[in-house]
Amino acid sequence: MFESANGFLKQFEYAVKDGENKIAAFLLHQATECYYHTLSLVFTAYKHKTHDLEELGKIASTLNLEFKKIFPLQTQKEKHHFTLLRKAYVDARYKKYYKITKKKLECIALRVEKLKELTEQACKEKINSFVEGQK
Repeated sequence: MFESANGFLKQFEYAVKDGENKIAAFLLHQATECYYHTLSLVFTAYKHKTHDLEELGKIASTLNLEFKKIFPLQTQKEKHHFTLLRKAYVDARYKKYYKITKKKLECIALRVEKLKELTEQACKEKINSFVEGQK
């Protein structure tokens, strides 16, 4: 799942460069979802069947409190950006009214990059604990 997430993030960069903002938003959603699923699989050996990033974020936060900080929802801007990301799964593909700017995509992408880093760190630590436990 982590490799898939990285692939979506890479494709996001191409979509942004090509001005395909709606596709880029969808790819960011996919990357985010896959990072959350990676965390869940490593920590619980279970992949949740939801695409809801809010729900997946809550699950991630129960596994590691640092995940609560990835998508802060303190300001209107933060809430708006997260809503754009959440809605990208369906709306960016099927709704004409869905609009997102390059600037907003770049702001959201910074949060997804933080999610990538934290996911990688947390999962490596968890996997290493399995290895240490076998010694």
